[in-house]
Amino acid sequence: DRTVSDAEHSWHVAMFLILFEKELPNNLDTKRMLKLALMHDLVEIYAGDTFAFDKKNQATKKERELQSAKKLFSQLPEDLDKEFTELFDEYESAKTSEARIVKSFDKIQPILQNLCSEGKSWKKHSITFSDIDKYKRKHMEHNSFILKIYEKLLNDAKKRRLI
Repeated sequence: DRTVSDAEHSWHVAMFLILFEKELPNNLDTKRMLKLALMHDLVEIYAGDTFAFDKKNQATKKERELQSAKKLFSQLPEDLDKEFTELFDEYESAKTSEARIVKSFDKIQPILQNLCSEGKSWKKHSITFSDIDKYKRKHMEHNSFILKIYEKLLNDAKKRRLI
């Protein structure tokens, strides 16, 4: 009956990395992925959480999160400021395999949340299968294992008429 917190969301993403570690390519830096998972939404402390399908607030999300990252990380010792900024930038750019894996699980977690809540946020905002797939599929296509998980979950939601 409630929205998942950023902390719960990040914890779930980190748990996916642990649970599926054996299914992921073995050349990945698991410790770095866990850091990325735990850090990826930390900037929402100041920027706030922006709903994926909120076009108005999505337009300013990148700038708000960048300013939040500067404000938040500048409070840390210089070495941690540098590391956290690098992790934030890596996640946002998704140029590394590790960041792409974390971003995939970040996009999968709300699907699971909606499966558990009988599609609560999808129904509340009139989100369709097509809306979700258009927004999320591109984040799954880099890894066949993750793509299978994504397709199974989304198709399960469709079969259950949650979307």
